Amino acid sequence: MAAHDNSADPSFDVDVLIVGAGPTGLALAAQLSAFGASFRIIDRRQTPGTESRAIAIQPRTLEALRPFGIGDELAAAGHPARQLQLHLPEETLNVDLFDSGLEDSAYRQLLFLSQTETERILTQYLLSRRVRIERGAELQDLERLDPEDPFAGMEAKIQRMDRGIERIRARYVVGADGANSTVRAKAGMDWRGTAYPDTFILADVEVDGVEPDTVHSYPTEDGFLFLFPLGGPATWRMIGIKPRGDNSPTTLETLQKLADTFTRGELQVRDPQWISTFRLSHQVAEYFQRGSVFLAGDAAHVHSPVAAQGMNTGIQDALNLGWKLALGSRGLASDDLIDSYDAERRPVGRDVVSATDRIFKLATSRSGLAKLPRTKLLPALAPKVMDWDGLRSRLFRTMSQLNVNYRGSDMVQSGTSRLPGLLASGPRPGDRMPDADVIHQGRERRLQDLAVAPGFTVLLCGPGWPQDAAEQIQASLPRLAGLLHVKQLMTGSSLIAGGPGIIQDVSGLAFHRLGLSSRRPELLVIRPDGYVGYRTAGRDLSGALSYLADLTAAAEPARV
Repeated sequence: MAAHDNSADPSFDVDVLIVGAGPTGLALAAQLSAFGASFRIIDRRQTPGTESRAIAIQPRTLEALRPFGIGDELAAAGHPARQLQLHLPEETLNVDLFDSGLEDSAYRQLLFLSQTETERILTQYLLSRRVRIERGAELQDLERLDPEDPFAGMEAKIQRMDRGIERIRARYVVGADGANSTVRAKAGMDWRGTAYPDTFILADVEVDGVEPDTVHSYPTEDGFLFLFPLGGPATWRMIGIKPRGDNSPTTLETLQKLADTFTRGELQVRDPQWISTFRLSHQVAEYFQRGSVFLAGDAAHVHSPVAAQGMNTGIQDALNLGWKLALGSRGLASDDLIDSYDAERRPVGRDVVSATDRIFKLATSRSGLAKLPRTKLLPALAPKVMDWDGLRSRLFRTMSQLNVNYRGSDMVQSGTSRLPGLLASGPRPGDRMPDADVIHQGRERRLQDLAVAPGFTVLLCGPGWPQDAAEQIQASLPRLAGLLHVKQLMTGSSLIAGGPGIIQDVSGLAFHRLGLSSRRPELLVIRPDGYVGYRTAGRDLSGALSYLADLTAAAEPARV
């Protein structure tokens, strides 16, 4: 049984049933645990996976896992790569990775880490919270508790290796069970997209003749070869495409032949730790939610791995959904808030599938016209593009997923006194909150560490706030006791002591990145997933209180 199994409603055995204990399901469990929600997590595998599979962790994923202490642990265990060598026919182009555009994050590198290690670190966190992953438990069927009400909860039929059939009644069921999701099939959610004709080769190997700690790309008329600095269980991850029509087993000889084709015999491949072949597709679920059933990660979207987005998108699916289900389990989430998961994350999943499909086709096409961008335009334009700082910055922010936003969501609002989006500076409602070094109680801290928590943070910025503003806010929203935090962000000196609710921006970077003025007060509400939910100018609290009251289904808008 999972930790925090405290569901008070006798209609349910548990509030949330998570099906699948890969990175997405484990991240969801971590957030539910932090909120004290009642959940169980099952996986049909009897033991954790041993293949490295997904290996790239983006800065936004590290940020999103930081509130649980996991971001820093992943960063310490991972292998950063700060350079790409693009091996073109006539020259090798060196490109610095993530050297611009990530100044407002604590993590400024593309990190490579075996998925096995990522899952191990997430699992260790859950074990420290007394969460047990129930392995050897396979979902067989799902039925609504009330056939007439899709939101009344579900009964899951579970086949257990150790004790036969078990039935679990859950308020919510989340399918994090991969591309062949049983949850998706049983919930009747359509799966749309097509398969690619090529067969991929993945291998964790040792490679001689290549510069370490660097991503290597070899684009040719025949496709591409990538080498990523994995660190362990082998030094390198090799990714390539098997020749069409070749159905022979993939061996070390196959890998060496592939390397010879793309590098003119410059590399020696040896000591493979893992070799796998698989077919790729680009597919996305028609909906990420149907009633009480939700999809996340590969169960909701699959695509090419060429842009290192898949696992990262899945983890962020989980962390968008988890706090909403946790609040819903306590009766603190409006129906609109629960439904906003699909509205906020499906466009992200759809965009990732579309973008990676375009990149994949550019990288792999073998037809005359379609391969021109790779064989002719890339060598001509790449040096010029990589020298354009603004474009590189935007590219890195997009790849790192720092630019993902929910500006069109009904779950974010601007106050009436705030300037329209195009005229206002700083992050808009729906944007990720930027990070900066600040001072809190005499110690250097990160702003995100202080303003992103299991709950909402009201950030009072600038001068002139009443001394009892925090008390007014807390008293106006008693239903959110323990889930509502109030901080005041102000410019100041590190020599001046600040109280527990005071954050001092000594450098001015936090104010700059948030688009604030030291002379003008503003208020921001930060959601539990680190996005700005509400923003207004001035010292009027009523808009923020109404926003929070509506979001958490308060009976009446709160007043001050």
